[in-house]
Amino acid sequence: MDPFSLLKKGISYHNQKVTKATEGITQAEALFRPYNSANSLLWEVGHLTFFRNTYIKLLNSTEKLEKLDNETALFGFGSTTHAPEVYPALEAVVGAFLQRGTRIEELLATTTPDHWDSDSPINFPGGKTVGSQIEFLLLHEGLHTGEMMYISTLIKRLR
Repeated sequence: MDPFSLLKKGISYHNQKVTKATEGITQAEALFRPYNSANSLLWEVGHLTFFRNTYIKLLNSTEKLEKLDNETALFGFGSTTHAPEVYPALEAVVGAFLQRGTRIEELLATTTPDHWDSDSPINFPGGKTVGSQIEFLLLHEGLHTGEMMYISTLIKRLR
């Protein structure tokens, strides 16, 4: 059995949920913030897209990362709300999220148990090894995917 099958299933499952949550959503709807204080659907997708690069770096520290314009400022640690016109199109963010998911799956196909158990080159919560940090990222992704589903349902019901 593939030791990374659960992680691959999680990535695939989140891809499906993000796709479903964003289907038929306009850019204006994607920027809707429940109670004017919760995160928007677009921010949620962008945040996970940002962290999918962390998976990639953990799996291959020499990988050249692709980033959306202003990705770190818009979606990274400590990011704050910006004017709507600053955000990239929802379709571009979802596309980057899915593309990075594909890259993670490709890298997992060549990840060795020794690399998985090795000390992480990144000072990041969730553990000290590459594997423990990736497991943490998958849990983090699940949390935000659930939030996205909730926000998407609100958007569609408030139409």
